[in-house]
Amino acid sequence: MGIGLSIVFTGLCALVTNGERAPGQVLLVDAQGIGEVGGVVLPAHAPTLVVSLGSLANAETSQPTRVVVTSAGGRPSVNGARGAAAVEQIGLWDLTGAEVRIRVQGREGTGLELFRPPDGASSWPQPPADANDPTSWRDLRFVADMKPLAGDGRIDPALVGAGDGPASGLPRGVAARIHLDAGLIEAGIPSQELYRGDLFEFRSAGGESRARQALTDTIRWSLQSDAAAVVIEIAPVAGGAVKRLVLRPSAAPHAVFVSNLPVENGHAGAHQSLSGEQMAALHFGAYYKLLRNGPADTPLPWLWVPPARDRGTGLLRTAFCPPARFTQN
Repeated sequence: MGIGLSIVFTGLCALVTNGERAPGQVLLVDAQGIGEVGGVVLPAHAPTLVVSLGSLANAETSQPTRVVVTSAGGRPSVNGARGAAAVEQIGLWDLTGAEVRIRVQGREGTGLELFRPPDGASSWPQPPADANDPTSWRDLRFVADMKPLAGDGRIDPALVGAGDGPASGLPRGVAARIHLDAGLIEAGIPSQELYRGDLFEFRSAGGESRARQALTDTIRWSLQSDAAAVVIEIAPVAGGAVKRLVLRPSAAPHAVFVSNLPVENGHAGAHQSLSGEQMAALHFGAYYKLLRNGPADTPLPWLWVPPARDRGTGLLRTAFCPPARFTQN
């Protein structure tokens, strides 16, 4: 039967790759650890892994930080009517200060495969014609690349090492690290339908346009294996109990979500006067502080409205927190 796994990353996440078929990482950024951006202290974010306990062979010993119960839909009865809603237990694991690794029994990492669409198959930099079709968002170029924006997209090497922070914890600015040494990485459909048809313009501090493209706030990683066991290992870098989530064999891939979004009521004080678009732009500014060579100019993404397209006034939008791409070398 095999074991398949699909992880969707969303929020303040830095995808770090080192070319085709090389290991990669996803850094969940510690928004408050990087200090101020544009004179504003970003709200605290919550690095969290979410998976159904039904996906785990060791659910009883997996030690989630907390468990929530949801309705998984109604079960059909013998006469075709819908019965009582099925109950599903969802586990949430706080990843703060941890490194996460995917262990595949009997297999060494073969390096990440970076999805590349066939020539002429991608709409990038424009949004897809069918913006609600997930397959049309797979092009990794929908995830903003730091190299053309900053001139040098290399990550600060101190951020991708191991045991190199205070008290052997993670370095300042990194809340958690996820190691990916195999599988396929691609862009995912934006989580908010509101932004799927939009273009974002990266503007310098002086208002100069540096780039214009559609953006997504999700990255998808997937792995299919015929191994007898696949384990998600969560290890506190500063020491402590290691948690292991053992996936069940399944005909369908297990769905896992990793998010790094603002905590509830995080936009307090000065943030109350900022629009969702302003907060999204400031969030992106945190990525420039992760670069090996920080640029003098830090273009930020703003919604681009064509001259002939009138959005009207007073349009309220929720915050959009897109990830960014870096290289290690």
